Amino acid sequence: GKTSCAKIFAKALNCTNLQDGEPCNECENCKAADAGSMPDIMEIDAASNNGVDEIRDIRDKVKYAPTQGKYKVYIIDEVHMLSMGAFNALLKTLEEPPEHVVFILATTELQKVPATVISRTQRYNFKRISKADLEQRMKYILDQEKIKYDEKALAVIAQVADGGMRDALSILDQLLSYEKGSVNYDNALKITGFAARENIEKILLALLSEDAGAALKETQSALADGASSKNILDELIDLATNSLMISKANGAVDDNSFLTKDFSQKISQIPSARYFRLITLANNALNDLRYTNQQQIPLEVFLVEASQKEEPQTQVATQSANQPAPANNDLQAEIAALKKQVVDLTQQVNNLTQSPKTFDKDHVFHLDSTKKNNKPQQTRAEAAETKAKKKPVKRIKESDQQNRKRVYQVLENATREDLTRIKNVWPDLQSVLAVSERALLDVLEPVAASPEQVVMKCKYALWFEKASSDSDLLDKLTGYIEKFAKHSYGIVLVPDNDWLEVRKEFVQSHKEELLAKKKKKIEAIQEEKNDAQSEADSKIIDKAKDLFGDAVHIKD
Repeated sequence: GKTSCAKIFAKALNCTNLQDGEPCNECENCKAADAGSMPDIMEIDAASNNGVDEIRDIRDKVKYAPTQGKYKVYIIDEVHMLSMGAFNALLKTLEEPPEHVVFILATTELQKVPATVISRTQRYNFKRISKADLEQRMKYILDQEKIKYDEKALAVIAQVADGGMRDALSILDQLLSYEKGSVNYDNALKITGFAARENIEKILLALLSEDAGAALKETQSALADGASSKNILDELIDLATNSLMISKANGAVDDNSFLTKDFSQKISQIPSARYFRLITLANNALNDLRYTNQQQIPLEVFLVEASQKEEPQTQVATQSANQPAPANNDLQAEIAALKKQVVDLTQQVNNLTQSPKTFDKDHVFHLDSTKKNNKPQQTRAEAAETKAKKKPVKRIKESDQQNRKRVYQVLENATREDLTRIKNVWPDLQSVLAVSERALLDVLEPVAASPEQVVMKCKYALWFEKASSDSDLLDKLTGYIEKFAKHSYGIVLVPDNDWLEVRKEFVQSHKEELLAKKKKKIEAIQEEKNDAQSEADSKIIDKAKDLFGDAVHIKD
């Protein structure tokens, strides 16, 4: 509702007959605004008009007075899609706008808007609409249209809409086109792809009762009915959270998740730790769904793991602590130990008195063994220190060597202008890539560019391998960069861990190369100087011979 509120606010600014701050909807300006023909209200989509040229055009036109209303209103939707150059072009106008101009910036990702822009604007945060309000509004519409409905179906729609009234009404409109006479629960499940709440209750009860087989069976049934793995996990998290709140909050939380009375009784004695572990594992499974095409595997792994009994880490320690300690006051055990010590000491004394040579030999051996025992300790310490000083030698694969050569080639011809051009169009790629492909931009960063290629470091080794093998995605990214930058660049990927090492090696080799060239140039100059000196000497000698005859010598 951001853009809708912006249009209403713009209409109110230009209304000639305000009614307690609300537009009258009867004057010419209000009618023109409703018809979309108001020349002083301009809506701009920043996703498709995010360049510097479009913002410069706005900056040049704001100085002109409004033609029909009191104010010229510029509504910039999805303003976070503007490039950094566009933001800089707009900044001065936002800082000192003309009195007759109002800018309304709408965005869902405020963190991407520069702080310099945020500090020069008034900020209004829109919140999600509660499920109860969504259901109440849908009931009102259906009552006005005299259409029968199932309250469970409206609850499913409100849950899928996730706080968005427009999304809720869109889904409701789809249901009405599916079956005009009524809105029923089964059709809502089919349209939204959500599993039936009864099945989710059975799955949750099976997990809480540690029955993996029943949980897998009910999940297979839900998947066969058209539910997706993500929706099942979402509903399990929602139901487990509501169950935890209802069973542990002593009625302080309203039960708006249509739990049956029988279900509420079954979960009343479940410990909180079970819910916490189940919700954590479900969130981890949701995160794993983003990195696999086999959507069913993370779900099944979660079901098996969540149904297993958790092994307490302190169980062994507790058992050992609870066991009674052996009786240390056993007199017989002490006597036996003392007898054994006496026998050992007596045998040692007899050996010493009977063979003094052996004693000397043993004594010497004892001293030698003591030295030997000390020496290896020092040797191990020295060896450890020596090992620490040695740098680990990495075995570089042939493919890595080829990749490094490509990086070196870019660095040899790298320019600051090309890198700046790539960074300027980097935010523009967010508007054209799919949601699954935008994650690649978060792990890639352009670090060097030549007129032909750009080096991008990848934060994670797994993503580096995935991106390197996905030629279609790289081709798509190369095409978009060429489109926005007006220049063709090839892409060279390098892992983040290797980038600093590669750059250091390049700088070192480049430095050595420069020193070698400088030395060679000095030698060439010296050689040229010697040749010039020899040529000058030859000319002097020839001149001397002309003056004094052939008898003249070089020494003379």
